[in-house]
Amino acid sequence: MLIRDLMHRRRSLSDAERAIADYLLVQRDKIARVSARQIARDVHAAPSTVVRFCQRFGFAGYEDFRERFLSEIRYLTTHFQDVDANYPFSFGERHDVVASKMGALYREIVDDTLALLAPDVLDRVVGIIDGADEVVIFSNGVQADLVRGFCDKMLKIGRDVVIETRANAAFYRASHADPDRCAFVVLSYSGETEQTLHVARKLCERAVPLIAITSFGGNGLSELADEVLYVSTREKLENNIGHFSMNVSSMLLLDSVYACIFNENRFANLENRIDMRRQFEKRRVSSNPLLVDDDLGNEGLVGIEDPVGGPDEPVC
Repeated sequence: MLIRDLMHRRRSLSDAERAIADYLLVQRDKIARVSARQIARDVHAAPSTVVRFCQRFGFAGYEDFRERFLSEIRYLTTHFQDVDANYPFSFGERHDVVASKMGALYREIVDDTLALLAPDVLDRVVGIIDGADEVVIFSNGVQADLVRGFCDKMLKIGRDVVIETRANAAFYRASHADPDRCAFVVLSYSGETEQTLHVARKLCERAVPLIAITSFGGNGLSELADEVLYVSTREKLENNIGHFSMNVSSMLLLDSVYACIFNENRFANLENRIDMRRQFEKRRVSSNPLLVDDDLGNEGLVGIEDPVGGPDEPVC
């Protein structure tokens, strides 16, 4: 994240650059109406110093830098006003209060993730995964278990997704992947793990489509990826009690991708799921009436019109 980078790198900057960084961190969203020349005047530096400052952080110039900086400010000032993502509850609170605060945290994470989800990016991600013959998901963190749920759902509609948790094996897969048939999804909260970047660089070298699920604000992985799905970025890397943000965001994003792919061919996929369940889960029953299907053959189809010919004609 750019703002975090500004604060972390502050000591390594020159006096003039440090003055610019301090100015930005104090003014924050007010720089929307401030030019590079105005900043230079306020900190007693040359306009060219402001431009070089922005270039040090990987931007072409001040306008690009300002756009990114303001987008981060907007993100940081929405949601999570009453919930600490790192420590969402206090010591000694009743169990029901803890559960209530966890529910509030989950709602904030969902809202935060959806606010970061650009519709055109989701469309392109769904197109890449749906159009690939082979999909590989690489995660060597705690998200690997969440990924298995996505793979299981995809398998039930006839789509095989490979999970790779070993960095060396992911690198070998990347080295032999066919860019016309294969797509990679890489999950990393920091987006800066060297082994992860090693795999990502190999994918770029071979022009294999790469989708990153990572933190908002820019990192090595997002710069290498073809498309980026951002997770809620409120937790510290280690100073938190459960990596809730990354886990909930990742599950929401993967479930959304699956749901969109399912919906591309909804009726065939639904029929396939029902047929497979009939064949394999013949004895799956429940005494709970809330769980019993009214009509297994029409599950999910009741009230839905045929996408081509309209509702079925009544049988006389």
